[in-house]
Amino acid sequence: MADSAAEEPLSKKPGGFVRWGQFDWSGLPGNIVDLLSSLKLAISLFIALAILATIGTVIQQGESSDFYIKEYGEPLFRWFQTLGFTDVYNQVWFRAVLGLLIVNSLTCFYKRFPGIWRSMRQSQITVSPAFISSLKQNAEIPLERDGGHVAEQLIDIFGRKGYRVSAARTDNGISVFATKGIMGRVGAHVAHVSAAVIVLGGLIGSVTGFRDFGVGLPGQTYWIPQGEFNLKVDKFWMDYYANGAIKSYNSTLTVIDDGKEQLTKTITVNDPLVYNDIWFYQSSYGDHWDQIDKAKVVIKEKGSDQVVGDVMLDWKEPMEIPGLGLTLNVTGFAADFSFDSETKQVSSKTSEHNNPAVQLAITERNSDGDAIFRPWLFVDFPGIINIEDSKYAFEIAAYGPSKYTGLQIAQNPGITIVWTGCLMIVVGMALSSFIFHRRLWMSIQSKESKTVLYIGGNTHKGQIDFTREFSGLLEQIQSLA
Repeated sequence: MADSAAEEPLSKKPGGFVRWGQFDWSGLPGNIVDLLSSLKLAISLFIALAILATIGTVIQQGESSDFYIKEYGEPLFRWFQTLGFTDVYNQVWFRAVLGLLIVNSLTCFYKRFPGIWRSMRQSQITVSPAFISSLKQNAEIPLERDGGHVAEQLIDIFGRKGYRVSAARTDNGISVFATKGIMGRVGAHVAHVSAAVIVLGGLIGSVTGFRDFGVGLPGQTYWIPQGEFNLKVDKFWMDYYANGAIKSYNSTLTVIDDGKEQLTKTITVNDPLVYNDIWFYQSSYGDHWDQIDKAKVVIKEKGSDQVVGDVMLDWKEPMEIPGLGLTLNVTGFAADFSFDSETKQVSSKTSEHNNPAVQLAITERNSDGDAIFRPWLFVDFPGIINIEDSKYAFEIAAYGPSKYTGLQIAQNPGITIVWTGCLMIVVGMALSSFIFHRRLWMSIQSKESKTVLYIGGNTHKGQIDFTREFSGLLEQIQSLA
């Protein structure tokens, strides 16, 4: 009957739970726990993570296919796309590396910390003089005082030094045990676990959060589907140093939620706007590809090629030209002009201003009535567009591009966990660097009407400081003689 009870499965043992450390790790197939907690696995995972992070840094992430084809060529882009190098941080294998790193850290902690914790909590008061003599720091001090009085003075001395002191009477005399800095032993393990916490927070953010990029023009309002609210770009501008270099670029943004303005903030690099856990970072700026602020138009008389007008037009604001019977309006722009012959649509091939073209809406009054023209005029090729029914020729002498603000939009539900991990690693490093676990054992014994004190101690680190402290304690104790 006893044998059958011993063979019952763990789940049926009294109490229903197995205590920490009772599980037989070696019983798992192939010692899998030893593998998961091994230093070799940790080093391999860190190397893999470094390689993947380097790929994600060197290769721009989340760009369009045109960008990669232009930068690397189509064959290499296909390889990048197949391997997932254009979106490294959202790949299953990247998250698998992070997951294994978490398992490695926690398994290592679970396997190693219980034994260290038991060692830390070891507070055996009664030890033999032989044990004390085996310690690295030890001494034997004869005293001329009663053992009980010596014990009281020792408790006072060590208490003033910050030690937690315990004492007990034995058959041979009195034993005293003093300890301090127990949290110093915890520090390294707190820092160790913090790595798992940081990675866990990053993994949660990667799986449940998002990161996007958008551009906005001043005066425009944009729908943010992830937060179900609108974001208005009130203003964008750049500040400059005296030498003309850009000092900073700034955007004033307003959150409109439920039809009401909820929040307005001017953001700069590293100073984002945060609303409903969605972060808007000032990321970049540039010249817009389908809108401009101004265009300078030169008007010439056909035949004589004489300039009869020179005007600066604002975007989509009609201007009447006195004496010429003209009304001009800038209605379109393409930074890199492209025309689709099937749909008859004009667009910009790229966002670069490689072949800029401006569309003018021209109303020309004459004896037969008003004639309306909508030509596309090329900035780099003036004079190639001829409007047959007009007595004028039009050229775009210059234009002022609209500046857009580039916003990095992100939501990271794991950010609180990441910051918790960062705090843990700071606390762990502080505990490990500045607090050292020290233990002292003393045995007070009477020999031939004399009192002999055996004292010894150890520390898990900071041996030089402990040697210095131990010497100072000995001097204080010897002054009791």
